[in-house]
Amino acid sequence: KITCSVNDAAHENARPFATQKVRSDVALPPAPKRPPSGYILFINDTRKTVMRQNPALKPTEVVKTLAEKWNMADEITKKKYETLSRERMEAFAKEKEAYTSRLTPQQKQALAELSLDKKLRVSKKKLNEKLKELDRPKGARTAFVLFSSAMRKQLQDKTPKEMMTHLGTLWKQLPEDKKQHYVKQAEGDRQRYTREMQAWTKRLEDQGQRDILEDLKQDIKDIRKGKHSLEHKVKT
Repeated sequence: KITCSVNDAAHENARPFATQKVRSDVALPPAPKRPPSGYILFINDTRKTVMRQNPALKPTEVVKTLAEKWNMADEITKKKYETLSRERMEAFAKEKEAYTSRLTPQQKQALAELSLDKKLRVSKKKLNEKLKELDRPKGARTAFVLFSSAMRKQLQDKTPKEMMTHLGTLWKQLPEDKKQHYVKQAEGDRQRYTREMQAWTKRLEDQGQRDILEDLKQDIKDIRKGKHSLEHKVKT
């Protein structure tokens, strides 16, 4: 039985199909768009009816209702949409193959870089979500960051850029004895971070979560290595 959650719907709706941001010296023709899954095809056909019947629903509630309808749908209905999605996917595979065959070597290189950039963004997002889920301790703040936090309320009338420039100037002009106040605070925060990280790392090991984080970090390293290799080929 195939089920879909609210998160599945949000993820698939947010998926970029034909992003063409590449190196400025290489232009790519529009790529064929990846077809939606059977679930999303069902959602697209059902959304208007749900919204018409329930005009007071919030967007998140609409998504939840649609997910519930899919999970409750009979196998014949699900199979219809999954078959349609599979047929479109087969056509997409042929279109993609034809598209790739028409690209120049430089365009293929740029497309490979684009793919690695996307993988890197996805891997970073997964790592950050996992760190948040595991409640990683907040990083240690520097003396300047602590000073900025203390002064920020006095500069609320300025734009973010003006504020940062002004804070930098104020920090440079701050007498050394007053800077030491923030330096000591920063040292205390660094010690706090060290203690919390040690306890957090031990907790991860006890829960068997550390290997998961290491795998995610290794994925990012591998992707960056692949990007570096591609960039080296372009230069040579």
